[in-house]
Amino acid sequence: MNMTLRSIEQATVLAETGNFAKAAEALGISQPTLSRNIAALEAELGLRLFDRGRAGATLTVFGQVLIERGARVLGEAQALRAELMAVAGMDSGLLEIVAGPYASEDPIAEAVARLNRERPRLRMRVHLIDPDEVSDAVREGRFEIGLGGRECLPAHDDLTLEHLWSRRLYLACRPGHPLAIGRPTLAQVLSYPFVTSLLMGQAVGAVSGGTGAGTVDPERGVFAPSIEVNSFDAARRIARSSDALFPATFTMLEADLVAGHLGTLDFDQPALRFHPTVVRRSDRTLSPAASRLLEIVRAIDAELASGTPAGLQPTPRFSEVRRNPVT
Repeated sequence: MNMTLRSIEQATVLAETGNFAKAAEALGISQPTLSRNIAALEAELGLRLFDRGRAGATLTVFGQVLIERGARVLGEAQALRAELMAVAGMDSGLLEIVAGPYASEDPIAEAVARLNRERPRLRMRVHLIDPDEVSDAVREGRFEIGLGGRECLPAHDDLTLEHLWSRRLYLACRPGHPLAIGRPTLAQVLSYPFVTSLLMGQAVGAVSGGTGAGTVDPERGVFAPSIEVNSFDAARRIARSSDALFPATFTMLEADLVAGHLGTLDFDQPALRFHPTVVRRSDRTLSPAASRLLEIVRAIDAELASGTPAGLQPTPRFSEVRRNPVT
């Protein structure tokens, strides 16, 4: 019999009772079975753990070492079991998520908030990186789950991509912005600086050709805005206090629009869309926490697809929000 947690437990109970019959009864096994198991353990170790006599079973010096160390081993095993059950129940552990700037705000921020309300003891850490680095971060196994723009996540055999509902990018500006009145042309829009992160995909063609919004890197296929940031809190502050335009989804702007801190231009360029995509390893089983986060992300996506959140009324600085499916 190999030394296992069960064999240590049986030896421990025998040491406590000092009697094979009583120990077997406490363990729920027959006395002959317990006798064979203890004998097999002693044979494996090549050491006598118990002296047998009329007084019962008495620990030898080797048995004392086994029981003393075994108590710690059994305690650690019990703690490990409890910790694993806590992780399975999402009451402990650490969930690490990687996301690009837009995905970190929509939908990750809301998804993390909802999961935190469900499982307040679960630790979560959102790593914000450049959008074109999300795929590699997941492939390398550093993160269970990542979110980025569809254009930034090339297909790989070892990755599973799940495309979510596309989001229109509104051009947010301060109240009183020169373009806030009327319907500006594309040329007028592109004459003002953009404040955002790097833009990729169809959006590059939509904003190229301007003199003030930013520049296009043809080799990388990215649009570098005049004011490049990865923190959209910073982008909001800059847009509130300057003539810079901030491309953002409705979810990202809702609070500022309602409060009147920002408005949106009466301008819609169909290519200005954010296509959030979930990426994960195809050969990895998601933890319960990651699986639940993904369920919440899908629920948020379903809510988004159903239309404008209730309670928001159009204002002179905010035109009706229309949802657009992934194309």
